[in-house]
Amino acid sequence: MTADELPEGLLQRVSMAVDSVREFSQVRLISHYDADGISSAGVLSNSILKAGIGIHVTLAKSLDEEMIEKLSSEGHDCIVFSDMGSGMLKELGSLNGRVVVLDHHRPQGDSEDVIHVNPHLWGIDGMTGSSASAICMLFAIEMNEGNWPLLPVAFAGIAGDRQDIRGLTGINAWLLKGGKSRNLVEVGRRSLFPRGPLGEIERRFEPYLSGISGSKEGTASILGQAGLTSEEQGDSIDEMKRRKLASLITLILLEQGVEPSTLDELTGETYYFPSWEMEAGELSSLLNACGRMGMDGVGLSLTLGDPQALEKARALKADYDSEVLTALTGIEDRIEQMENIQFFHNQNPSLSGVVCGIAMQYIADKSKPTLALAEKAGKLRVSSRATFSLLERGVDLSEALKRGAERAGGLGGGHAIASGATVPFEREKEFLEAVNSIVGEQKVLKTK
Repeated sequence: MTADELPEGLLQRVSMAVDSVREFSQVRLISHYDADGISSAGVLSNSILKAGIGIHVTLAKSLDEEMIEKLSSEGHDCIVFSDMGSGMLKELGSLNGRVVVLDHHRPQGDSEDVIHVNPHLWGIDGMTGSSASAICMLFAIEMNEGNWPLLPVAFAGIAGDRQDIRGLTGINAWLLKGGKSRNLVEVGRRSLFPRGPLGEIERRFEPYLSGISGSKEGTASILGQAGLTSEEQGDSIDEMKRRKLASLITLILLEQGVEPSTLDELTGETYYFPSWEMEAGELSSLLNACGRMGMDGVGLSLTLGDPQALEKARALKADYDSEVLTALTGIEDRIEQMENIQFFHNQNPSLSGVVCGIAMQYIADKSKPTLALAEKAGKLRVSSRATFSLLERGVDLSEALKRGAERAGGLGGGHAIASGATVPFEREKEFLEAVNSIVGEQKVLKTK
């Protein structure tokens, strides 16, 4: 599929979803609380409200049987799920009323009882070619062509799920082409250092620089080596100093064992939206911080155009970044090794995903997927991350965590490169041994 075309079956299913929603005067929306989930909810809320339909939104950390039972007792005529639902189609099909699922996670199949829109059903990889927000953007455009200006919100979800790091494909590429033709987006290049005050390097963890990220002294040292100060603006320094600083950062990353593909990703494309005066990655980081800091309502308000929400979101992001850097302190010494996986324990389950991702990219052994484990309410919450090179060697974390969790009496799944699970706390060892064995099997099968 090229950026010029989308599968006819996909467009027909999106049209069915829109026609179904239009039949009702009120919609119940359930979406995930991360950047993709919040941006999905933002795109849907804007487009549905514009159509004169009322909407009640809940941003949730997960979709489970308890939530489904609660929704059933509430007696809604129309329920829409975004960025979740494809793994529980049978359970959702038992709900009374119309059910629409707009998701991009790998589905177990399709359903005659649910209007199910998922890119995988038409051969588009939901891990790389379509975020949930991209699916929701197709919904918004089908509802009204005048909804194209919602594209910045949709792109925040694309960036939030890191689908922009290797160039856009699938539905994401189709949306970019449409945005460019309407002068909604400007494509640029990423920088290894901030465009604003260079002292921001201290507070950044993308990329994570050992001994520098989170360290005022370390930041001053690397800047000094390039003949720079913390107060200077990254977008105004001369070319010689720019190259010197980029070279120093690249050298540190290579010494940390960062893969060349990651270095390429760090200087990939950016998508700037003049209407928001920010790049998709910046909006994504604001929404993600709102969700992870337990203030997802602020993120949703931001997508709905609340001017006060932007200042609140920026304050939340500053706090969130600080917490992430604290969680990364000493992580090199906390990572434990098994034959085929590595893992560490994390205090805050809301930070496990981002800390696990940073560890996988910049700190941990690149030959094994990384798992972050955190206890919450008597359960073991697991986040896992791999790299594209591990996927090429056969690793599929969606399958590994799903099967591993089932063996330990829990539930798991997600994407091949990033998945999650919840298992009984006391069965941690059993779960880890199962995932270790499954990942080993996956690598062996790939070599045959």
